[in-house]
Amino acid sequence: MIKLMFFGRFTDIAASRDSELPIEISTVKDLANWLGKGDDPLRHALAQKGVRVAVNQVMTDFDAPVVDGDEVAFMSALSGG
Repeated sequence: MIKLMFFGRFTDIAASRDSELPIEISTVKDLANWLGKGDDPLRHALAQKGVRVAVNQVMTDFDAPVVDGDEVAFMSALSGG
């Protein structure tokens, strides 16, 4: 399972703050592509410049590997803490 979290504008676009997905993917980019299938607003938002991503609470990029048990968070560039 991959724990998925959304922050900032992604919370509204994805209609959820967090969830768990029973999928097998290799990278954050693969996950973003999977999430965007059939969800045009989310696909468009994830493709925008400035999208930030963290895997297991460490900021990374879309080429980062993702394995079972990881937590992946998507946030806009202006998300604050």
